[in-house]
Amino acid sequence: MENSRCSTSESVISQTFQSRHISSLSPFQCIRLLYDTFIRYLIKDWHGRKYIFFAALLLLLTVLSTTFYYLNYPHVELNPDTPAYLHVVQRIQTHPYLLVDTWRLPVYPLLIILTYAFTGQGNFTAVSIVQAGLFVITTLEIYCIAFLLLRRAWLAFLIGLLVGTNIVMLSYIKPIMSEGLAMCLLTTLVLAILYFLRTLRVRHFWLVVLCYLPLLFTRPEWEYLPVLLFAYLLLVAIRRGVWRHLLRHMVLALVLIYALVGIYIGVNTFTNHYPGFTAIENFNWLGKVLQYHMWNEASPQYAQDSKQLSICVAHIDTDPYHVLPCVPSLSRNDNARAGAFARNIILHHPVEFFLKSAQTFFPSLTTFCANYPSKSPGNYEWA
Repeated sequence: MENSRCSTSESVISQTFQSRHISSLSPFQCIRLLYDTFIRYLIKDWHGRKYIFFAALLLLLTVLSTTFYYLNYPHVELNPDTPAYLHVVQRIQTHPYLLVDTWRLPVYPLLIILTYAFTGQGNFTAVSIVQAGLFVITTLEIYCIAFLLLRRAWLAFLIGLLVGTNIVMLSYIKPIMSEGLAMCLLTTLVLAILYFLRTLRVRHFWLVVLCYLPLLFTRPEWEYLPVLLFAYLLLVAIRRGVWRHLLRHMVLALVLIYALVGIYIGVNTFTNHYPGFTAIENFNWLGKVLQYHMWNEASPQYAQDSKQLSICVAHIDTDPYHVLPCVPSLSRNDNARAGAFARNIILHHPVEFFLKSAQTFFPSLTTFCANYPSKSPGNYEWA
């Protein structure tokens, strides 16, 4: 009976499209047509792979999990990165043409400004809720990615559920920082890449580029991704024999991407007197060198800096937030010397740096900062 209903619905819809142009339908008929189409797809999905069913179930469970987490911790959570982002927000609101900042890239501050425009200035709660929405979208995108790769809706559902109910991950999404936006942009990029690999069409390649650009100006660590990514995509295209018409588009995309990076660096140099993409890279490089206890492996010209770092680390810790103020020679000029110091060590000891990075990769998946969520009990926890 259900199969006959499905076929009947399909024939009715087909006849409607053939006999009438969409513009000639009344609003009620358009709504009915959309409703019938939706029901038809639901019935077909239920008797097939149940893709829509598992997606809807995942959406429900993710929304419930996220809502309960936010109700349990309703207060706004800030972290050490928040003031820097808010400084950029204030700067852009005062001077809309000043999108380039020494320390923070502009996409996340622009998201905050957009949220303020709809909910009111300084509404951190709304910003955090927007980030919760991005988390839900990310979970559904991961479900789509898993389904495209595995072709099993139930298995994709389980993978998505591991993300959608992950409280540790949510604890990084809720604070006023860029992690939630960056994760959503990254999963969107991966989904676009998979879509392109299925078609290898030029317009879908430019969709990949379009998805990459906001990520580039959200987190600086993705600055060199296009070189490796496009090389991989080109190898796939060569294997399928369709690389010739894609090659020039890839070269053009690389030129466009790094022209934008070059313009950003030029504006940063001219307006902020910092000849680089973002100074946070200097901070991050030094943080890795301190984490791996490699600060004593610098070249002779940095011997004094290494000695001062050893003294500071012995009395403080290996957190660059705490150590850099103790070594003024490294922290001047937006930590420029700290970045050069760290890169010198990494370039002279690449194998050691890679091996130590590999050792920390898997443990990092199960550890998180103890400050998130807040140490104070939630509304629905025992004190």
